[in-house]
Amino acid sequence: MSSSTITVGFPLYPGCTLLDFAGATQVFAYTPGFEVVWIAATRDPVPTTESVSVMPGATFDDHPPLSILFMPGGGSDGVGAAMLDPAFQGWLKQTAAQAEWVGSVCTGAFILAAAGLFDGCQATTYWSARSVLELFPKVELVPGYPRWHLDEERKRFSGGGISSSIDLALKLVETIAGRDAAQTSQLFVQYAPSPPVHAGDPTEASPELVISVTQSQASFTAGLIAATRQVLACEGSAA
Repeated sequence: MSSSTITVGFPLYPGCTLLDFAGATQVFAYTPGFEVVWIAATRDPVPTTESVSVMPGATFDDHPPLSILFMPGGGSDGVGAAMLDPAFQGWLKQTAAQAEWVGSVCTGAFILAAAGLFDGCQATTYWSARSVLELFPKVELVPGYPRWHLDEERKRFSGGGISSSIDLALKLVETIAGRDAAQTSQLFVQYAPSPPVHAGDPTEASPELVISVTQSQASFTAGLIAATRQVLACEGSAA
């Protein structure tokens, strides 16, 4: 790794979502001057919500210095466990203090919020989890359903759900390395989305579909609420 290399680290945990980090990885990997490392507690395979396991390239103890700390989201069980894991949270705080940029996509926002890394910042998250993120009193929810949000002064970023990781990564590349670099990566991965259907967020989907999907995610939402309340209760007792 040269001194000019921008290293992007994705912390992985059981139950993280594959596209949250794989999509962004593709963008960074095709950008000159960037390198990607998948990091986990051990080098054992990490199971994702898609029932596909991936191999981390480094551990929390031996990864290279990170320029960008990019937290993927996941299911409520995996996210909740990461929010409440003292070792994981401690590593996040220590590593974030040394990284230039820190942020998340999808429900990864909850893991960073639990570590206090979005305190005083605006952030976004998965569309159906937005109201839960508002439970963190020091986090300001970005209005609407943006696929990416950057705070260039605080060097914080966040993205909407799952596929937003691609847009978010491109925006980070554009901000850090310039528009030409972002467009080059975009062309390499042929990212020119033209979906055959248009129901990607509640502003495009029918009200009936939004209600149906929201109801199907009841246990997911309940899990995030429970973990968030537990984090806040611990903070309150420690104050």
